[in-house]
Amino acid sequence: MGGLISGGCTTRPGKTNESANTSEGNQNSTNATDSTTSGDGENWFPTAESPLEARIEPTELIVNLDVPWDLSFTPTNDLFVTERAGDLLRFDTEEVLAVSDDAAPLDATTLPEEDRHRGLGDHLLGVTHHPSFPDPSFLYIYATVTDESEPYNRVLRYDPYAEVPEETVEVLIDRIEGDYTIGGRLSFGPDDDLWVPIGTKTEDAAQNPSVIGGSVLRLTPGGKPAAANPSLGADADPRTFTYGHRNPQGIAWLPNGAPIVTDHGPTGRDEVIRLSSGANYGWPHARDEDSYIAQPEYDRPLINTGPDETWAPAACLFYTGDAVPEWHNRLIVATLRGKDLSIITLRPPGGDQPPLDGESKRYAMDWLDERYTATSHHVLEGAFGRIRNVAQAPDGTVVASSSNRDGLGTDEDDFPRDDDDVLVQLTSV
Repeated sequence: MGGLISGGCTTRPGKTNESANTSEGNQNSTNATDSTTSGDGENWFPTAESPLEARIEPTELIVNLDVPWDLSFTPTNDLFVTERAGDLLRFDTEEVLAVSDDAAPLDATTLPEEDRHRGLGDHLLGVTHHPSFPDPSFLYIYATVTDESEPYNRVLRYDPYAEVPEETVEVLIDRIEGDYTIGGRLSFGPDDDLWVPIGTKTEDAAQNPSVIGGSVLRLTPGGKPAAANPSLGADADPRTFTYGHRNPQGIAWLPNGAPIVTDHGPTGRDEVIRLSSGANYGWPHARDEDSYIAQPEYDRPLINTGPDETWAPAACLFYTGDAVPEWHNRLIVATLRGKDLSIITLRPPGGDQPPLDGESKRYAMDWLDERYTATSHHVLEGAFGRIRNVAQAPDGTVVASSSNRDGLGTDEDDFPRDDDDVLVQLTSV
C-alpha cells in the first residue's frame, strides 16, 4: 500500500530589497500589525540540511474521491473533506489514520449517505472549522454557485451537527467574482481571525482596494473586518489585508505569525509571498524582475518561478510535526502543474543554506523579498499526479490529496488512475 520514495527537487532563489521597505514604498508603509511583526529571532528556522534526506513512505488513506479540494481535522475526531463536485464528506479521523496500520484504504464511494452533505453549493472549495470548535461547531465553506448560468463564489458557515444543518447556514461573503478555479482557500490564523485569499479574472480589480477580487481578506469569525486590518483609504473595503494578487490558492503561517500565500502566475511566474499588512503585490503591473525594480511601490515575493517554470501552487503548510523530521519547520507547497510537493526552506540571508542537491533552486536574487532566503526541493514528482492539498494530521504526519479527475491534466499524464482521487499519508522511514 505504499513504497519508499526518495526526494527529487525543483526551486529558485528569493529576496526582497530592504531599500524598498520605506515609507516611500508599500512594503513597510503600513507595517504588519500585531503578530505579523513579532519575531522569534532564529529560533524557528529549520536546519541547513537537505529535506531530500527523508525517505518517504506514502500510504493511501482514502481512494475514489471526486476531485477533493480541501480538508479539516476537527477536535471532535471528524475529518471533513470538500469535493469540487459539491459534496462535503465526513470521515472518522481515527479510522482514516488507522489505515497506516496496514488496513485497507477507505473507499469514498461507500461512505454512508448520512456522512455526505449536499446543497451548500455547486462546487465546494475551502473548508475550515471555528477556532474554538465545537463551541460553536461552525464549519466555514468556500462555495461556487451558479445564478442564471453565471458562476460566482461565496463564503458561508453552518453547523453540520444541528438537527437541520441547512437552517444554520449564514452567508458571510457573497457574490465573489469568479468560479471554482479562482482562489477558494479558507484558514484561521494564529490570532483566530478568518483569512480568505480571493483571486480575480478581471486584472484591474486587483489594483482596486475597494474591490475584493485579487486580495487577501482578514475577518472576525462572524465575518466582520478584523480590528487589526490596515486603513487603505476611505473607499477601500475594510476587510482587505493585502491586494494586488492574481490567484492566491494557499495560506499558512510562520511561527512568528507572518502569513505566507501562494499565488498562481499567468504562465509561469508563480509566487510564494510573505504578506505585510496593507501591501500591494503588483498584479497585473509587476510579475518579473524588470517590472518590480521599475515599480518599487509594489511588494516583492520570496519566490517567483520565472517564465519557464510553472508550479500552479495550491495549498501550503508550515510543517511542525516530527513524522518527517527532515521537513520540520519548512514550508510545504502542493503543486498542480508541477505534480509534486515543493519543500521550501526559509533561512536568514547570508547564513548557512541547504545544499542545492537534486534539481533544487535557491531564490536569492536582489529583486526578491530579502527578509528570508528561500530554497526549494521537490519531492513525490509524478508519484500521485496533480496535488492540490497538503495538511498536517493530528498525529503529526503529512497528508496530501490528488486532483487528477478535474479535467486539467495533460494528454501525456498517466492519470487519473482507477482509484483516483486519493488522500495519502506521508511518513519518513
